[in-house]
Amino acid sequence: MNNVLKILIGVVIFLVGVWTMVNPAWFGQNGWVYGLNWWICTWGIIKGALGPVLILIGITVVWMSKSHTTY
Repeated sequence: MNNVLKILIGVVIFLVGVWTMVNPAWFGQNGWVYGLNWWICTWGIIKGALGPVLILIGITVVWMSKSHTTY
């Protein structure tokens, strides 16, 4: 597949993703054409995942520091 076509497909997928998260009220509109307002759902997932991600980062840091100690 041509690289330009791959880039074009990637840009289209990116723009569709951005469109789903846009709130139509940001543009003073209320129709679905202006976005689906999924940002609220995405923000909830980000907030819910923050704690477990910090726990995993902490465990990884401890594991890395413990595995590099000399006895």
